[in-house]
Formats: sequence, C-alpha cells, structure tokens
Amino acid sequence: MPPVARPISDFEPRERIVLVPHTTRRFSCRSGLAISPDDRTLAFVADLGAGTFSAWTLPLDTPGKPSPALGVDGAALRSLSWSKRGDLIGAADRGGTELHQLYVARSDERVEKLSWSEGERVQRLLSWNAVSPDGTRVAFSSNARQPTDMDIVVEDIETATERAMVTGPAWHVAGGWSPDGAALLVMRVAANTDQDLFIADPRSGALRHLTPHEGDVSNVPAGWLADGRPVAITDHGRDHLYFAAYDAVTGAREVIDAPEWDVELAASSADGHAQVWSVNADGYSTLRWQRDRKRGGEHRLDGVCEDLIISADGSLAAFHRTSATETPQLWVLDLATGAARQVFETTRVAPRSALAEPELIRIPAADGDIPCFVYRPISPGGATGRTPAVLYPHGGPEGQSRPSFTSSNAYLLAMVDRGLTLVVPNIHGSTGYGLGWQKAIHRDWGGIDARDLRAVADWMAADPGIDPERLAVYGGSYGGFATLLCVTTMPERWRCAVDVFGVANLVTMIEHAQPNWRRFLKLWIGDLETDRAKLVERSPITHMDKVRCPMLVIQGSNDPRVPKEESDQVVARLRARGVPVEYMVFEDEGHGFTKRANSDTAHARIVDFLTEQLTSR
Repeated sequence: MPPVARPISDFEPRERIVLVPHTTRRFSCRSGLAISPDDRTLAFVADLGAGTFSAWTLPLDTPGKPSPALGVDGAALRSLSWSKRGDLIGAADRGGTELHQLYVARSDERVEKLSWSEGERVQRLLSWNAVSPDGTRVAFSSNARQPTDMDIVVEDIETATERAMVTGPAWHVAGGWSPDGAALLVMRVAANTDQDLFIADPRSGALRHLTPHEGDVSNVPAGWLADGRPVAITDHGRDHLYFAAYDAVTGAREVIDAPEWDVELAASSADGHAQVWSVNADGYSTLRWQRDRKRGGEHRLDGVCEDLIISADGSLAAFHRTSATETPQLWVLDLATGAARQVFETTRVAPRSALAEPELIRIPAADGDIPCFVYRPISPGGATGRTPAVLYPHGGPEGQSRPSFTSSNAYLLAMVDRGLTLVVPNIHGSTGYGLGWQKAIHRDWGGIDARDLRAVADWMAADPGIDPERLAVYGGSYGGFATLLCVTTMPERWRCAVDVFGVANLVTMIEHAQPNWRRFLKLWIGDLETDRAKLVERSPITHMDKVRCPMLVIQGSNDPRVPKEESDQVVARLRARGVPVEYMVFEDEGHGFTKRANSDTAHARIVDFLTEQLTSR
C-alpha cells in the first residue's frame, strides 16, 4: 500500500523569502537583503502573510519579530538598498512585468515614490550597493531613454531629481561607489559570461575602462577596497570564477581568493575595509572573508548561500541559507569573531525527518560526466521496488540545481513523499562547473543539452530503483524548453510531462523578446540572419507531431522573458492532434509567481498531475 500523502502545503514554507538567482545578480547586482546604517536592523523581502513580496525589518540586537517596512499596493518588491541617512530604497513591479519602479521608506516611516513612470514601459534595476557613501544619491539602471539600452541614472534621494550619467547602446549596471564617493564602478554586460568594468566620474559621466579583454571574460563588480581599488568576481585566465582587486589606474589584478571552484557571490563594505564572499564547491556553499586585507575564517553552510550582503562598516554580513532538509533561513555573521547566528527561519509542517539529503552522482555522457542530485523516497511504508521518477532540468540554462529547496521549489519534496524519485541534473550550460561547461550551450540549444538529457534519461531507465515505464519530465523557463526537447526527441520514454513558461520556438522567442534582451539572445541562442534554419530545426515546436504523452502547460500572461505565445503554440499543436493537454494561464503573473495564491495553485496542480499520471497502472 502506498503511504498516505501529506498535503503539498506541508512541504512549502509558510513564508517566502525573495530569491535573486546568482545568474540574475551577475547582470543586475540585486539583493533582497539590506543592513541598517547602525547595524541594528536587517531588512529583507518576503511575503509574510501579505500574499506578495514586501520589505520587512528584524532587530539584530534584541530578539524580536519582523515588522513591515516598505510595501507597495498591488506590486511585488524585488530588491533593496539602505542609505547611510536611514532611507530604505526598494524596486517593485506589478503583475510580474519586471518594469520596476523605485520607492523609498524614509527614516520617519514615510513611503514615497522615488523614480517611476506612469503608463510607460520602463525597467529599472537597483543594485545592493546603489547608494552613495554619504547617503544622498542612488545610482540605478534604466531604459527610459531608449528601450534597448540600460543607462546608469543618478538620483538625489531627497529631492527625487535624476539625471542620466552613463548612456549608450549597452546594458549598464551600477557596481558600487568608491569609499570617498568620487567614483562609481560600472558593469557593462555583453552576455552572462562576458562583462566589462568601468570607473565612472559621477560629475561628468566620463568612463575609464578597467578590464579590456578578448573573448568572453566575466567581471562582476563587488565594490571597493579602502585603498581605492575596485574588487570583482572574474574568470580572467581561468575556467572558474575567482575574487580579485583591480588597480584603478592600470587595471592590474591582484588575486584575493582563487579556489578550485567558483566564487559565486561577493560584497564589500561601503568603507572598503571588509569583504565577504561565497565559494560554491559542487553545489555546497562556504563563506570566507577579510578585514583590511587580513583573511578571516570560513563558515560552511552545509547548504546553499542564496543571497549575501555586508554592512556599511564591514562588521556584519547577512546571508540567505537554504538546504535539502531545512526551511529557508536568514543568518548574520560577525566578521570580527566569525560567529554566525540564525535570525529568521521560515516554517513548515513536514518534519525534517521526512526529508532526505540528495545523493550526488556523475552520469556518464558523450560530452562529459553530468553532475546530478538524486532524491529517493524515504517515507515509512512508501513504495517498494522500482519507483516512478521525475527528471527536473533547471531553468537558465545558465543556472545551477543545488542541494536545497527554496520557497519556490519546496513543493518538489511532496513528489518524493508520494513515492517519486527526483532526478536533478546540471547539464551543459549550467553554472558552477567552469566557463567551458557553461558556454557549451551558447548557440547550441537543442544540441549538447539534448545529448545530455538523453544520457540522463537512459540512466533513469537503467537504474535498479526506478521504473522505466513510469518516467516524467518537468521544468520551467529553459527547463520548459528542456522538457519539450525530451518529449519531442525521446517520445517513447515519458509517461507525462509538465512545461512551465517554456521556450518552444527559438525563432519567435528571439523575434518577440523585450528590446533590451535581444542583444543577449543573439549571442546566447542564435542569429536569425545566419542561424534561422538551425533554430527552426532545433525548436521543439517543429516536432510537436512526435509527442505521445499527456502534458500540463502553465504560463503567465505578462511574461516578459518567454512570451505567452510560446505556450500557446504548444497547446494549439497538441490539441490539434488530440494529445491530452491541460493549460493553466495566470493573467496577473509574469515569468514566475509573485502572488502566493497563484504559486500554491500552480504547484499543487503540478504535483497532483505528476502523481496521478505516474502512480496509475
């Protein structure tokens, strides 16, 4: 007899802490955390009973409960920055459109608009270190001047007057003010694996190029040292990301830390005296830090560092921790003593004993062994013998599946509880395994990834603990593309599939992308002028006549990254052939779920659909 399934809600945290994927942070420098200028308060973005994301504050010097700090009716907060004068600044969008407006909660608790556009489709990006050292100015990215470009705009926080400082046909991101406020570090993004750093004069907007290079080189800003040298995460000359300081005049690099794995996140205090960074070793995070160039200790998370910031004076760091068997947590690290303490934890009904640490394996494949986390059912009285299994490719594709469950994917635990094995690979294109592994998918969507997915599916079918007749594939965004690849290139393998805002047609994906994304897609997916024939052939929509299994398709109407028409095409083709397909459309969502009710509805249906399809004989 199969075990009595717990409700899906038992596995999902009662509160959601906002997630900023590492790849997103690399082209926007956003964070959902901020420490007050007096080090006494932590601000964080969460949906604590509000239904959507807003900013909350938590006292750090005495025990206490979170208090509301910055909320915008009808909008979801995405990122934070806290000024020396006590102004808490947040970026918020409506309906998942990613058209962010800036708001400020003053020290006297007044909430005001800071930078906004009524009725215009303007996107703004707020960096974690966006505010000048004296607290009077905030630098952010905006495409108000030209929809295809992201300029650097500097705004006076008190008067809400702004001026464009760095303009041009590129994607620019504010990377932190120098300790004296006389310069701003600016990142120019060419691709996920190619960024350049410049030092900008805030008065004239003049730029000094800091990182000239050939080919793809990552240069992600992380602030400044006290001696006036910028610091950044880079992979210049190496396959893995490391932490380095740059001479502000010559651009000469000094290595701060070059581990065998990637430095995934880094932050520097406003005064430049302290730095903290996170090393990602095979999916698990370890924090390291220094003070006045003297190395501190290490703190292993036994999980994943999802977000990381540092206080203005460098005495404290705050981080968002997730793991496979615990709910998401917020922690504070004292950089002087190395003492770390948990200050907030989300709640969940399912006990830790019901959850399993994953097995980390390597699956042999033609282009290199594929790292893969495997979660097997452990519930007493659960399925015996060979279990159904779900292949879960992550989004991105330049992302990484980690040994953790966040507020956005904790419902996957319910699948394992219901007797399903969860197979979570990091195929080519994933971050965390070196630049060569990550770039292998560039302009090769539907090529090397399809070979990897076939290798994983073959492994699943041969594993003695998995039933080869009851396999499913499920993914969102690029993971949705991977799902569609699987059902069109290996139709005989799958009992069912779930596609959540997945790319179906590489041609229309490029043609209809938002203007400031198109330059990236040309480098990332392909050039319509030279690659059209290949893109048509590699597009799952071209091969929908091969799909055999029932499908669940989910889409947000306001999705700015994968337009709704991608899913519309899939559903129309399947219905025309009589293939069973269920289509859920959320009119008030974009690329993901900002509203808790929508998230719960979608995820409950995903788990029920997979369970129904895979446990029936």
